[in-house]
Amino acid sequence: MRAKELREHTQKSGKWVDWEHTVDQFLAGDPESEVTGIAVCWMPTFFTLKKALEGGCNLFVTHEEVYTVVLDKGGKVVGLPPGLPPWVYEMRIDQIGQNDAWLKKKKWLDETGIVLYRCHDFWDDFPEIGIHGAWADWLGFTAKPIAEKRYYEVHDVDNMVLRELAERILQRVKPLGQDVVHVVGDMNKRISRLALGTGAITNYREMYSMGADALLVTDDGTKFVEYSQWSLDSDVPLIIVSHPTAEEPGMRTLARYIQEKFPDVPVTEIPVGCIYKAIS
Repeated sequence: MRAKELREHTQKSGKWVDWEHTVDQFLAGDPESEVTGIAVCWMPTFFTLKKALEGGCNLFVTHEEVYTVVLDKGGKVVGLPPGLPPWVYEMRIDQIGQNDAWLKKKKWLDETGIVLYRCHDFWDDFPEIGIHGAWADWLGFTAKPIAEKRYYEVHDVDNMVLRELAERILQRVKPLGQDVVHVVGDMNKRISRLALGTGAITNYREMYSMGADALLVTDDGTKFVEYSQWSLDSDVPLIIVSHPTAEEPGMRTLARYIQEKFPDVPVTEIPVGCIYKAIS
């Protein structure tokens, strides 16, 4: 197969994606390249990219941004991914320095020729086995949600005490590298309906409006002071996990999906999981 065939497949299958306005695109390399192996990973760091090449994978499928930069003739940084702070788009090379990690990664990508494809919007909303469905399944919520909408699901947790619920979630995320979860609220409060969110979009008001009485949110989707104050004033507990932790199960299902669709090419999932460690 050629690298471009993966994008062609997602375009054909992903009817829910606005393909004129999507982040799903090739970020490096030649889409015409013949693929020797496919690596699927949540984030393209130097470590994961090099591990892909060492494993014979020249097509790297990432869920998140690459954070490389391109410079115009005047030295201004251009071609950055959307969603960064406004000041970033005004940066120049003399402001970030020749030794900046973004520039080093851009040079490394150019030198190796590895093909980098971002698969985000397609997999975020993929039915059942995409990011959200995979997260719920990993946590053990296999029954049909009480309520669901884009990005969120609400599940019955059988009148469980918050402390027990948080411990249950902790045991589920430990294999993903997360050795602690954060909890805001009365640890003895009984919870009947838990709203699940992933990624950087865990809006507490929207999740609460779905009939939940506790929310499972992510660090990237949370403004801590705002969220915690609302939680304490509303008596709606929060359980907070890492963004990559919540999406790691979806990377595993994505790897299996790509292998099923392209059985003649070896597919490897390179785990990321929780990036930080807790020391107590």
